[in-house]
Amino acid sequence: MAKPSKKEKRKRKSKAKAKASRRAVHDRNRERKLAENILRFGKKLNRRQFDAYCYCRMPLVRFTAEEIEWYSLFENKLLGIVIRDVTDNDYGFIVLGRDSRRLFRCIEVSNEFHDAPEKARKALARKISQDYLGKTQDIYPQGDETDAGFDLFTDVIPENEQHHGYRVLKNEPRFEAARNIISEIVNSFVDNDGHFEREFQSVNFQARLWELYLHIYIHNAGLMVENNHPAPDFEVSFFGEKIFIEAVTVNPSENVSRPDLPPPQTHEEIEERLNDFMPIKFGSPLYSKLQKKYWEKEHVSGKPIILAIHDYHNDNAMTWSRTALSEYLYGIRTRIVDGKPFVEDIEKHSWEGKEIPSGFFFQDEAENISAVLFSNQATIPKFNRMGKIAGLGSADVKMIRNGFLYNPDPDAIHPIPFSKDLDDSDYEESWSDGLIMFHNPNAKNPVDPDAFSDISHIFYSKDEGFYGYHQPYDVLGSITVVVTEAKE
Repeated sequence: MAKPSKKEKRKRKSKAKAKASRRAVHDRNRERKLAENILRFGKKLNRRQFDAYCYCRMPLVRFTAEEIEWYSLFENKLLGIVIRDVTDNDYGFIVLGRDSRRLFRCIEVSNEFHDAPEKARKALARKISQDYLGKTQDIYPQGDETDAGFDLFTDVIPENEQHHGYRVLKNEPRFEAARNIISEIVNSFVDNDGHFEREFQSVNFQARLWELYLHIYIHNAGLMVENNHPAPDFEVSFFGEKIFIEAVTVNPSENVSRPDLPPPQTHEEIEERLNDFMPIKFGSPLYSKLQKKYWEKEHVSGKPIILAIHDYHNDNAMTWSRTALSEYLYGIRTRIVDGKPFVEDIEKHSWEGKEIPSGFFFQDEAENISAVLFSNQATIPKFNRMGKIAGLGSADVKMIRNGFLYNPDPDAIHPIPFSKDLDDSDYEESWSDGLIMFHNPNAKNPVDPDAFSDISHIFYSKDEGFYGYHQPYDVLGSITVVVTEAKE
């Protein structure tokens, strides 16, 4: 074989150089595409899933930036958001990591903004590739951290002293989603009295569950939480206006001579309990809170005070008892009799030798209470559902929710029944579902309903009667069937 000429050698060398150059360009393009592929580092989340991890946004952020896309990176060690600056209408990103309390906080903000969200997404991916790939930390401490966050599911009291609800929540596989979302929520919870873990595991389990529910709702409502005092339970701010919220629960009777009635089995039994038994059950804890005179505290004086109450007196009370609260607060009974609305004034409620005056809002010093906030949904199934739709539970757990919705038809006298599989793509649920605020017509310091714009509000005056607004198709009550699917 003849040796190649110098010309041929130069030609081959030139071709090899060109090929190497093309490969180098190809490799750079490949690396750039890899670096700009955010899914290389994790997965995309929907808003509900992201909110399970990051719900403590500063209220002002909601008005200055619109969140466009959400990502979980490196198996939830980091979170990423693509945002739109609402002032300049351009796009950037935020990177979040867990602080010492395991609460997700901002650790990086894009220093350049772009004219399209896909460009901001690629910039986020490049930042992750350059600065965090192989360098992620479990914790990114921040200087303003307070002493908060704890593990609610590490036993601090003997098992024989634990509340049955706590044992069920901690141990049953079908409530994995509830455990996981509560573990995220508690990262930002401030335990002012130092007893929350013990009480969550013991006889006060339901009261502490109600506080966690209020905590997550308040954050999701966009209110600034400023719990600087041990009482009332929540100190929040709405555009600089302070509002105080005290959590109240209706608990099982401890009076052996006057035990609670068993759960009603018929419509007639429900009607009977709504007349006197339930108003007295609501009245006792509300009146006890009234005696606390929170308005006399210097930091509370002149500010709205809300008593937030939940009925836990038996396991199914939350499906039927809310009507009694309205009747007790205003001293007015509203029912459907023979298919027509019936209204009457109530002076008192009597049951088993106990008698209380009706009309809580008209009692001495009750003008210092601005409103009563009620929910019947701060339950283990609620946390379980919210955890599941956030992707924090096993796919093997199936949940079917059955209940009744508020009927927005002004001529309707009956609610709308519903049954829904949580795995359906169109299933929606929020922390605000079922919350209703009853406003005191005599309040010295009324509550601005705009501070709680995503819930139902009821007002009353002698001239106008009852008025206000319900959230369309709000859930009045429900039962969730939880089934664990067997693996083949």
